[in-house]
Amino acid sequence: MAWATHGFVSKTFEECNYLQAMEGGIDSSHVSFLHRHTMKVDPLFKGAKGNEYNLRDLAPQFEVVESPGGLYIGARRNAEEGKYYWRITQWIMPSYTLIPPRADHPIGGHCWVPMDDEHCWAWSTNHHAMRPLSKEEREALDAGKGIHVPLIPGTFRPVANKDNDYLMDREAQKDGRSFSGIEGFAMQDASVQESMGPIQDRTKENLVPTDQGIIMARRRLIAAANGLAKGEQPPGVDPAHQRVRSASVILPKGVPFAEAAEDALMPEPGSAHATV
Repeated sequence: MAWATHGFVSKTFEECNYLQAMEGGIDSSHVSFLHRHTMKVDPLFKGAKGNEYNLRDLAPQFEVVESPGGLYIGARRNAEEGKYYWRITQWIMPSYTLIPPRADHPIGGHCWVPMDDEHCWAWSTNHHAMRPLSKEEREALDAGKGIHVPLIPGTFRPVANKDNDYLMDREAQKDGRSFSGIEGFAMQDASVQESMGPIQDRTKENLVPTDQGIIMARRRLIAAANGLAKGEQPPGVDPAHQRVRSASVILPKGVPFAEAAEDALMPEPGSAHATV
């Protein structure tokens, strides 16, 4: 795969600590409400069969298992009789999330890099392993669609930001055209992550079952930090841990997702995305 023809990358300034931003990427339960209107119209998301399952089942069940480099985070929704729709996010330690694909759209991912305790860089990527990105896809990516954002010219700061209330459209909320009134996947996510403040007071948290991925990620990070003090290599450093993909699949009920989707999660280079 030639990145120049098959891939796209952007960088955005985010006004909160890296872990807070990354935990928003780990969570998949918010997709069905925060992004429910956007996924119908965004050119890099619309038309996927998986969108129907997202919008029909608003209460996904989570199963999270450790992977060699981090976590497999499985969000399970009801599909046809006897089947589940699985969206399997890869979290690669310490700062990468790979977003499950939709239809034949390019697959996406993020990397959150700390700048200091209260700011981070959000690198966002899209690529397609089987074909070059189309002219229409590149135009949408350049325009800040999908998981990217329009930036203030000459900077990496989004046009919509906390100083202008993320250009929130209250009429769109009232009309049911937007849950948050904020346009675009990336800014919907960033607004939630930043509006908690640069460092959220976690003593006030009330974690629930859908936060299982976040809980396990924190435990793995703490264990890795303790291991570093003993000279142990942390997960995610081995190149094999990084040669992985996220996946969206339909599986029969009762089938362990990590086993059934193993080939999709650790594919051969150049193979097709596992997508719905």
